[in-house]
Amino acid sequence: MKHFPFAPALGALALAAAQPAFAQDVPDEQPGEASEFASDGQSDKEMMEPDFEKEMGTAVMGMMGAMVAQMFQPAPLEPAAEARLPDAQVVAGQLVPEGVLGAMMGRLIDSITGPVFTMMGGIGGMSSEELAGYTGIAKDDVDTLSEEQREELTEIFDPVYETRTTAEIEAITGVLNQAFVALEPGMREGLARAYAGHFSDAELAELEAFFATPTGAKFAAQSLPSYSDAQVIAGMMQSAPALMMQMPQLIEQVEGADLGLPEPRRYDDLTPSEQRRAAELLGVDQATLRARMAEAELATAEGAEAESEEGVDAAEADDSFEDAMEDVGTE
Repeated sequence: MKHFPFAPALGALALAAAQPAFAQDVPDEQPGEASEFASDGQSDKEMMEPDFEKEMGTAVMGMMGAMVAQMFQPAPLEPAAEARLPDAQVVAGQLVPEGVLGAMMGRLIDSITGPVFTMMGGIGGMSSEELAGYTGIAKDDVDTLSEEQREELTEIFDPVYETRTTAEIEAITGVLNQAFVALEPGMREGLARAYAGHFSDAELAELEAFFATPTGAKFAAQSLPSYSDAQVIAGMMQSAPALMMQMPQLIEQVEGADLGLPEPRRYDDLTPSEQRRAAELLGVDQATLRARMAEAELATAEGAEAESEEGVDAAEADDSFEDAMEDVGTE
């Protein structure tokens, strides 16, 4: 069987957008600075306890969620649209019945994982990256192992690897199901408000009448789920090569959006009055500001260089992946 580390990739894809800002590294406190939480009677040891971290994570997640909800406040409906809202809610309820988003997510994952696992011959054993990380052996050395050798090592180190990966996929599917169930009422209400604004009383009545027919009821029930149907996913994937061919041009369009605009000014580009005012606003002296800006510029340059090197590595990895796909196609 060929290896395809799908569960970690799927997990990263599903949870990337959910990573809160507070998960980023927080600058170390300067000597003499008191911890904000310690002032509430929490010792450093208590603050490191898993239960405390979990409670704080939940609290911060709640605050982040409230902030996001506050950011997306639509304009109020016009009085006429507000009056149509009850009829629009009926239509939206038929198009987004309870539980439909969770079911869609399950079908979507099945539609994607099924063909992938079929092509790859199953989940397979540990990848070179996993074996290198687990054993401490250099990845370049592990890369020389054959597929059969990796599978044999997987059986030695983790006999339940395939079972574990399957369990991870099922857990991710369950988590996504719960997430979409939580989003569903808001989507249904938002759709109702949108319909109230875009459709007249007569049009909403016609939609209700259509959905009351057997064909209309079937269409309403299948409207959203159809987007996760294997046929739809396959159709989209058939368009993927054309999209990938366009990606270099699309990336160039984004990268060239600020073409012709001047770069942000360095410290020495500022006038003396601007230097003084910038230092005053930031609460530092001018010498400190000059030094910090120079350090930041150097860090930016080093980061750009690292990204360039990563880009070269990624290109080489892409070539290796394409070669692997060609090998799969010829087997």
